[in-house]
Amino acid sequence: MPWCVLKCSNCGRLYGLGERVWRCSCGGVLDVVCEGRVFDPDPGRRGVWRYWRTLPPVGAPVSLGEGGTPLVEREYRGVRALFKLEYLNPTGSFKDRGSTVAISHLKEVGVDTVVVDSSGNAGASMAAYASAAGLRCRVYAPRGAPLYKKLQIAAYGAELVEAESREAASLVAQSCEQGFYAGHLWNPFFIEGCMTLAFEVFEEQGVPDAVVVPVGSGTLLLGVYKGFRLLAEAGLAGNLPRIYAVQAESNAPLYREVHGREYPALSREILADGIAVPDPPRLRQVASAVRESGGDVVVVTNEEIRGALKALAKMGFLVEPTSAVVLPAMEKLRAQGLLEAGERVLAPLTGSGLKAAEKIARLLELA
Repeated sequence: MPWCVLKCSNCGRLYGLGERVWRCSCGGVLDVVCEGRVFDPDPGRRGVWRYWRTLPPVGAPVSLGEGGTPLVEREYRGVRALFKLEYLNPTGSFKDRGSTVAISHLKEVGVDTVVVDSSGNAGASMAAYASAAGLRCRVYAPRGAPLYKKLQIAAYGAELVEAESREAASLVAQSCEQGFYAGHLWNPFFIEGCMTLAFEVFEEQGVPDAVVVPVGSGTLLLGVYKGFRLLAEAGLAGNLPRIYAVQAESNAPLYREVHGREYPALSREILADGIAVPDPPRLRQVASAVRESGGDVVVVTNEEIRGALKALAKMGFLVEPTSAVVLPAMEKLRAQGLLEAGERVLAPLTGSGLKAAEKIARLLELA
């Protein structure tokens, strides 16, 4: 097992894994840093916990069977698109990869009440895993969050508290004294779970040439980057895949961070609510990962998202708008020559369209 600590990305302060801390005293985000990590899959397991020997020690796993999602190859615009069907995780999104590790750790250190803020998927996922672990859970969500995601949170037995906006929900959750704040934007163990997506792809297909991934808070991108980097450092893979972050025109702070200017949006309507994070705390980390991989940030329009939803549905993939952004991003990258013919491109489909049924029906002109 690796020896791990928590390290502040801002000041470098170290914390033990057993300390109940969600950010550094200086206000910086924390990362799990380990010595002695090896890529050693357990042949007797599947999914996220197949890689328990690589993950930080977290005690007995709280699992709902997450991970091990299908990898479906389709030819698209001359590239080999590898669609990772993350919407087939237990609660319908990739967030389950992070939640299983985060909740397992919190239970191990004796937390009995978890407090999170979320626009939907992360709240539903953390609520489900908290329930499975026997922990209480309170989720602060914006009043305008998708109805079915809020119903899902409540169905798992969590206390749902609605706030006026996403920013308000975050502020109230972080200041809550009745429970441990475990918001996925800050929680370093969440990223550790997301790292396993890279491991699964590597075992099935090797290292892809590029990754095209939706980015709001950036936890999935950071997990995938960390996973492929670990494989490269272990001598099991060559270069990192180029990582292309995808944002929607209504909210593109990563584009601003990487390119030094605002994206000239045509519409501020939020269709891809899952990536509408205006001020993600790990913004600089995400930008650094994109640059190091040789990738970039791609911004897609609402009209392109609508078309992508229809195109993916015709392929047999019913996903939410946040997931659909990968398709027009691949088209733009192909047109710019940043994706070459025949390249293998990993494209995670992050969330189920059933969670946004009313919006999907409207966008697909079914109602």
